Amino acid sequence: MSSFTHIVVGAGSAGCVVAARIAENPGFNVLLLEAGPDCLELEVASGSQDARRVPMKGQSEIFDDRIDWDLRVELPGNDSMHVAQAKLVGGGSSINGGTALRNVVRDCEEWVELGNDAWNWQSVEPVYAALEKDETRGKSGLHPLTRMQPNEAGKIQQAFVAGAMGCGFPWVEDLNGTGVEGVGSSPVCREGNVRVSAANTFIDPIRRNQNFQLWPNTCVDRIAFSDGNAVGVVLNDQRHISASTDIVLAAGAVFTPAILQRSGLGPSALLSCHSIPVQQDLPVGNNLADHPCVPVVARPKAGSYQESDFSLQMQARWSSSTTKAVDLQMVCFSYLYAMPADPASQSVRSLGGSAAGHVAGIGCNVNKPTSRGTVQIQSRDPNTQPLVSPNYLTTDFDRACARQCVRSAYQIITSDAMQQQLSDPLSLTEEIIASDSLLDDWIRSQYSSTYHFTSSCRMASCQNGGVVDQSGRVYGVKRLRVADASVIPTVPAANTMWTTMMFAERIGRSIRDQKLLTPLNSPSAYFTRV
Repeated sequence: MSSFTHIVVGAGSAGCVVAARIAENPGFNVLLLEAGPDCLELEVASGSQDARRVPMKGQSEIFDDRIDWDLRVELPGNDSMHVAQAKLVGGGSSINGGTALRNVVRDCEEWVELGNDAWNWQSVEPVYAALEKDETRGKSGLHPLTRMQPNEAGKIQQAFVAGAMGCGFPWVEDLNGTGVEGVGSSPVCREGNVRVSAANTFIDPIRRNQNFQLWPNTCVDRIAFSDGNAVGVVLNDQRHISASTDIVLAAGAVFTPAILQRSGLGPSALLSCHSIPVQQDLPVGNNLADHPCVPVVARPKAGSYQESDFSLQMQARWSSSTTKAVDLQMVCFSYLYAMPADPASQSVRSLGGSAAGHVAGIGCNVNKPTSRGTVQIQSRDPNTQPLVSPNYLTTDFDRACARQCVRSAYQIITSDAMQQQLSDPLSLTEEIIASDSLLDDWIRSQYSSTYHFTSSCRMASCQNGGVVDQSGRVYGVKRLRVADASVIPTVPAANTMWTTMMFAERIGRSIRDQKLLTPLNSPSAYFTRV
């Protein structure tokens, strides 16, 4: 068996980036482990023989059980909901909507307040620039991004833009600008109408490298330790694989904390319940965040639906009256299908119990929620999924933001422009809109996840509830890092994939260069080694 210096656990959006960066050091030998299949092996639900080339259309790929963990999250009243979590090489970037929005400046200010001065805006902005091969911002980066212009969009997307502008939202050319508010076209990871995943950009070029191996269909149980040093991983079949330098977890904000907890890193009370020896008492699994989404849906009128309406292209972003962040988001969608065979399906929830079929509308996202949840293992058995309790909309602030966003969406979806393309909303009425209590009840029956879990292994000082330091090193042990969405200190005010890849890019480079992260004095400092 090969000897490895580094093992990266999880070949998702983050793991692909981290592994590729570490492998740029010729002195390192990198093993990338993925629980799911390689994208090269798949025939996905769309009929494509190559999962890397899945057209960016509906969500049928997300619910393919070959590439989805079939995760159920806990809701109030002994209820649960299916939340898609990718299980394949490329991770979420291989099946999601591909939105590549940067975090906002206020996010970085929060991260610095938690003890992360190396993650100020001046330090992260050039990392985004290095990632982005962007038609709008410049093509010097690595990962292709495109934007659909309004005249290229389908009728429903065009109507959304017209309705939003009629309600006072200005047109914004670049939603990745600093602090922008308005309606615009989302940058997405694609070429033409074909997605470009993290696996395409970062793994495909190194597949034949002598110092890199990818093992798909390989599940990790826990980390192996010796005298406080992470020395390898134990697979679900109990095989041991050793690494001489570092273990890097990139299994995502649900499964990374589960691996850490099974390894003896987590709340001591939880570990004791499962008779797991405590390596370090850390708040692993706490501070879980997600963007709750409330879909306002309607039926498309005859002739309204077009192939070009498939992608999540047009959206509006703005700030609530109580925060400096761009914390509210409306996304126009034209392709949601109900799947009534699964009563816990988000699609069924979004239809409010109506008949199955094609709907369109506006997803209302609370992008800076204050509600926090947990991830907790339920057993030492790695085949038992962790208990995920997101605690959506449990604070007054979050409920007020949701009401504000839904009311704005209702104003747009009932505008003359959108009424030419859609019916009236299926279950939302003027009476409900006018009453806070009725609207809260309606939102409670409709909300769903955006699959944007973050912050369950928070990067912060120990005093601020941190699990890892600014370079992703797990407190209290050596040679163990985390480099995925779980370390993002607070949930960003944007779709999380691009922020996750930015964190992975920066941590990956620090491992490659064997340097700890510090604030950048100038943007050019980031490009000293590419």
